[in-house]
Amino acid sequence: MKTILRAVLVAAALLAAPLGRAASTTNFSDQWWVPSESGWGASVLQQRDILFIDLFVYGADGRPTWFTAAATLQPSPGGGRVLFIGDLYQTSGPYFGNPFSASSVGTRRVGTLTFDADSTDTAALAYTVDGVTVTKNVTRQLWAYEDFSGAYSGGLAYQLSQCANPASNGPVEELGAVLITHTGNTSFAMVSQSPGGSCTWNATYAQAGHMGSATGTFSCANGVAGSFTAFELERALGGFTGRIVGVDQFCHFDGRIGGVRR
Repeated sequence: MKTILRAVLVAAALLAAPLGRAASTTNFSDQWWVPSESGWGASVLQQRDILFIDLFVYGADGRPTWFTAAATLQPSPGGGRVLFIGDLYQTSGPYFGNPFSASSVGTRRVGTLTFDADSTDTAALAYTVDGVTVTKNVTRQLWAYEDFSGAYSGGLAYQLSQCANPASNGPVEELGAVLITHTGNTSFAMVSQSPGGSCTWNATYAQAGHMGSATGTFSCANGVAGSFTAFELERALGGFTGRIVGVDQFCHFDGRIGGVRR
């Protein structure tokens, strides 16, 4: 999955740019870790353009400790990267077994934290604690596979480019019924309906954390066919959303895909 998502990272950044600050980045909410270093990690919760990050690590005495940061989105560093920076704090408070007392809570700024994402599911996490600097290359931690199977009302909205006929370049919407069959955590099949006809999409599915991707081929009733990658696939109780890039025998396309569960 990492290779796929690096390949579409720049497209993802471009797709996000015109949508405003409310949807200006990938959703980085997840549990993040280094797979070869099980036992510590970073919990990331994103609200708009702020990441609240909990680090659960170990102190010099080997005892569990934790730090928190509210890291804000920075101007684009280029190369498709997404950068967040914030102050890092250590907090102390009353014993959890006793009644809570706000007067016993104390916070101390110990350094700074940087979350520098170079793809949808990989980032460089760097932080300092009292002058000690740590840098880790982290990735989303997978707990359970999502199941996108279901019937939806939605479709695709995308931009055509590099068309053989330049007059075809521009925005397109294909809205209607979407039926997804997701089996065995790896097989992803979709049929999309629109007033212009139907298309069948078959792909191999992969997932990092809660974020999925599907790469494969498609063919439509009107003869259009090609290859695609759907990425940043997220499922919720009410439906699913994602991004999509691809190419057919006439044009390149990039845009968004989604649907409300029926």
